[in-house]
This record gives sequence, C-alpha cells and structure tokens, in this order.
Amino acid sequence: MKLHTLDLGNNYIHGKLATDICNMGDLQELHLSGNILLGELPSCMKNLASLRILDLSHNTGLILKFPSPIFPSLTSLVKLSLLNNCLEGVLSLSSLLSPQLTHLELASNGNGNHFQVQTENPATHPSAQLKVLVLRNCNLNDNNVNLSTLVLRGNSFTGPFLPSKVHTNLHWMDASHNRLRKLPVDINTTLPNLRYLTLSGNYFRGTFPSTLSYMDNLQYLDLSYNNFSDNIASAFVGSMSNITALKLSGNHFYGAFPQDIQLPSILHLLMDENEIKGELPQKICDSMKLMTFDASNNELTGHLPTCIYQLSALAILKLKGNSLTGSIPSGLCGLRKLVFLDISSNNLSGPVHCLPNLYHVHMSENRLNGTFPIPLSVGTNIYTVDLRDNQFSGILPELIGKSFPNLKVLLLKGNMFNGIVPNDVCNLRYLRLLDLSHNKLSGQLPLCLYIMGLDDGLFNFEPGFGTFPELFEVTGLPDQEGFMTKGRQDNYRGNILNYMTGLDFSSNQLKGSIHESIGDMKWLRALNFSENNFDGSIPQSLSNLSDLESLDLSHNKLAGQIPSELAALPSLEVFSVAYNNLSGPTPGTKGQFITFDQSSYEGNPYLCGPPFLKSCSVPELEEHGEEDDDKVGDIILFGCSAMFYMAGFWTSLGVLYFKASWRWSWFSAVDMFSDFVMVKLAIYTRKIRGAS
Repeated sequence: MKLHTLDLGNNYIHGKLATDICNMGDLQELHLSGNILLGELPSCMKNLASLRILDLSHNTGLILKFPSPIFPSLTSLVKLSLLNNCLEGVLSLSSLLSPQLTHLELASNGNGNHFQVQTENPATHPSAQLKVLVLRNCNLNDNNVNLSTLVLRGNSFTGPFLPSKVHTNLHWMDASHNRLRKLPVDINTTLPNLRYLTLSGNYFRGTFPSTLSYMDNLQYLDLSYNNFSDNIASAFVGSMSNITALKLSGNHFYGAFPQDIQLPSILHLLMDENEIKGELPQKICDSMKLMTFDASNNELTGHLPTCIYQLSALAILKLKGNSLTGSIPSGLCGLRKLVFLDISSNNLSGPVHCLPNLYHVHMSENRLNGTFPIPLSVGTNIYTVDLRDNQFSGILPELIGKSFPNLKVLLLKGNMFNGIVPNDVCNLRYLRLLDLSHNKLSGQLPLCLYIMGLDDGLFNFEPGFGTFPELFEVTGLPDQEGFMTKGRQDNYRGNILNYMTGLDFSSNQLKGSIHESIGDMKWLRALNFSENNFDGSIPQSLSNLSDLESLDLSHNKLAGQIPSELAALPSLEVFSVAYNNLSGPTPGTKGQFITFDQSSYEGNPYLCGPPFLKSCSVPELEEHGEEDDDKVGDIILFGCSAMFYMAGFWTSLGVLYFKASWRWSWFSAVDMFSDFVMVKLAIYTRKIRGAS
C-alpha cells in the first residue's frame, strides 16, 4: 500500500522525528505542524523526492540549520512552511526554490543562534514560480520580488523594498516592523492592483503619503506606529474616501475631522493615539457600514453624535482618553451589533439609562451619575462592566445575577453605592474579579459569597472584530482592566483576564465576621477587606487559598491571634493586618512571612514575636499569667481586710461609748501597745543606720 498523505498536525507529538519517515518514498504530503518536535530533522529525509507539501511549522524546539542538505533535494516541493521553528545559519533563497515551489513560509522563533536570509532576488531565478513568500524575523536587509502576496514582517529591512518594474500581480503586501523610512512616490504606478498594504512599526515620518490617494484598488491600509505628522484631513482625499479599512494609530496627526467627511465604504477606522482635536462630525453617521471606530487617546471635545443609532453595523466604539462632554445618547442602546464600548476617561455626565447587549462596557473616570445601569434584556452576554470613579449611587441591583449571568469582571470602585451587598451576587458563577471598594456599602457580606465564581470557564477577551484577512493586523483591541492588588494598580490585558482573580471590598462600612467559607474560593489571588468594621477572628480557612498573592485585612476590629497556618501560603507577596485588636504571636519568619516588616502588623500593641523585638516565648507567657493571678489575689485580700477593719472599728467604738469600765481598759491597753511599738521601731531604725 502506497501512502501519499500523512497528517499528524496538532497531536502533541513529543521528541525527535523518527527515521522511519524516510521509508515512505511515495509520500506527497507531510503535515507535522503544531507538535512538540525536538532536535534536528533526519538527514535521510532528502530521499523523499515525491514530497510536494512539507509543513513543519509551530514546532518551537525543531532545529533547522542552513545550509541544509535536505531541502535542495526535495525537487517536487510546491509548499514549504517553516514558521515558528528554530532556524539557524544563513539561508540562500535560491537553494530552496524547486521548479514547482509556489508557497514559501519562513519565520524564526529566535530560540536558536543567529539566522539570516541572503538578499538575492528570487524573481531572477529562472525556475522561481513563487506566489506567496513569507519572511518573518529573518534579519532580511533587502528584497525585490514579483509575487501576488509578499510578507516581509519583522525583519531588518531598510529599502528600497519595491520592484522598479510594474507588477500587476501583487495584491497583498506586509512590510511592517522593519526599518523603512521612505515610501516610493511611484507606488501607485508600480503596484497598480495592490489591495492590502501594511507598513506599521517602521520609521516613516513627514506628511501623509499623497501617492496613496491615487491607488484606486487599495482597500486596507495600515500606517500605524510611525512618525507621520500632518492634518488628519489629508488622509481622506482622493481614492482614500473609498477605503475599506484605515489604521493610522500611534502617529502625530492633528487638526479636526472634516465636517463633510464621506467614507461610504469604510468598515474599520482606527485613529487612536494621535493629536486630533475638535468634535466628532455628524457626517460620520453616514458611514453605514462602519464596524470599528477607534479615536481613543486624542484631544476630542464636544458631545457624542446623537445620530449614532444610525451606525447599525457598529461592533466597536472606542473613544477613551478624550475630553468629551454631555450625556450618553439614548440611541446607543439600539446598537444591536455592538460588542465593545469604551468611553472611559472623558468628562461625560448624567445617568446611563440602559446598556446594549454587548460583551465589554467601559465607562470609568467620568462624571456619570444615577443608579446602576441595567441591560435592556435579562440574560445578556456582558463579560465585563467597568464603572469605576464616577458618581453612581443607590443600591446594587437585587437581581444582578439574573441581569448579568455571564459577568466575569465587575469594577465599581470610587462611586457612592450604598446598602448591602445583595445575595444575588452569589449567582454570578463566572465572576472572579470584583471591585466594590471606596463606596458606602454597609451590613454583612452574604453567607453564600463562596459560591460566586465557581465556574472556571475561559472567556475570549480578544474577540475578532470584523472581516480581516488573516495576515492583515488592522485591529488589536483586546479587553483591558485595572485592579488594585499588591499595593499598586495593575492593568491586565487580553485573555490573561481569565487568570487574574480578586475581591476588593475595602473602604466601605461593612461589618460582621469574615466567614470561614471564604477559604473555599480557592481561585482567589487577591483579597482586600481593609478599612471596614469587620470583627471576630481571622478565618483559619484562608490558608486554603494556595494561589493568594495579596491579603489586606488592615483597619478593622479583628481580634484574637493570627492563624499560624497562613505561613503555608506559598505565593503571598503582600500581607497586612495593621490597626486591629490582634494579640499573641505573629507567624514569625515562616514561609513568605520572612519578607514582611513591622508595617504589616502595626497598630496591634498585643502582638509579639518577629518582626517585633518583643518576645512572646512560652515561659514568659506563663509568668505574665502568674503575675496577673497574683494581682487578682492581692485585690481580694486587701478588700476583705478593709471590710473587716471597718466592721471591727465601728463595733469597738460603739461598745466603748456605752461601757465606761471598758473604755479605761481599752485606752490602757492601747497605751502599753504604743510604748512597745515605739521601742521596737527605735531598735530597728538603729540597726538600719548601723548597716548603712
């Protein structure tokens, strides 16, 4: 039986590739991508003369040294993929170009020694029929090819990078993350059919390239993260008005959007991190196909357009970090395809009447007020809600679990919410990042809090927005959240949010004991109950939180001893029980506690042991106990003596008052006793003086 195709991709195959593969002389397709192959390829693979497709990509431990005796012998190759392998040495492109090869992908993962691709032009090779060439991280310094797809991302390319002749076949070009400084002025004539062009992450500077305005077939353009400096209006003239996707992020474009802007075909418009001023034009609402609009971190002013409801295809709206004012238009709730909304860090005010059924809501650092905003429908898909640092007030929704069944992140820090924490918060089975700090919440925590976050399902915080070609990185909008932990504010971006977990109830008016059941929330990494009125003892069950990195119980009314079991927490980096009523020994220098100084315990005068100088050894504790017992005994003795003395005194005085004969006898006895005491005192005094 002759085997022509062998596909073992994505099977976690570990170790070196067996030499048995060389016995398959009739093999035409070999797919081994996405495994854990290690070491070098067997040299006998050069005998696989019938091989047409060889895919070894995404085996980071697979070492491929060049020049290689294997690949020049594979004269039937049509496709060769060596993406994300450990490439070493110097590769001459012409040595790989078999007469049939049309698809070549090379990308070093950087784990090996230096790798470089020589810069000869494969188009000059008489047998070169390449249609797709991908060269990433190959230290390429020059190239000039005639292809339909050209990917030169992540090299050391300086240019010139375009062929001098007209190339009508080139539709797709990615030269991002190189060292390019100058765009050829005749790009519109040498590449007349170019549709996709990304030049992000280079060294371009100056004005917007006017030659791009004459490229009638250009659909996707990415010039982000360069040093262009020009009026933003220059990007919307000529053929640019028909562009489908435009990304100019991270440059120095200034001025205001043209009030008569017309982009009828635009799907994705990304202008973030520039210096654009003025108001958003109402004409932007005429871009009915718009799916992504990002103008964050600019200097925009004015109100949000009231016509925003017309953008029925809008999936992403990102306007954070501007100076927008006014209220949020009610038409925002009618955007049924919206999945990502970020209007944080502006000067927006007024209530939020509703939330659309989206995935991510960011409204932090504004002046929004009113009660907690509720979705239009029960059972929404909202993953994250960030309303930090606003002026929201009132109670938290009693049915918050039913309104947000998929909630993963809830950040309400720095508002004026009051009342109790509702029991329904326990029904938020995915919620693992909760910040209710700096509000006016009161009462006790729900007893059922430990069942919150029981479901450890992973969410996609890096969703795909729109219809982009796989290699065209026009968007990059993973969700990002901020959370105070380890004494600092950290931001967590993308799918790492699945693994950042914490509870922050600090700076409220909560009271009662901290339930032992908190120790069942084993997913916790940060726990902050500081600056409340919690009393009782510290739960011993907190020692079950093996992933805990930060624990702050300071500024409460906790009493008793610190559980010694806490010393077993292996990941604890921040710890504070300062300003409580704790007593007894500290955990000392066991485990992570060797790193905590007196500031972690200050304000508890009855604590002893390291890092305090006051010792609390067992004998001393017993001695202190005996001294306390002696003090109690002395008090009882003196009390009884005083009582008997008073009774005897008044009884004697009464008898002497009524019996004259007894009075004479009494005073005679007292006189004789006084003489005796005076003689003894004189003798004792002389002895003391003689001794001194």
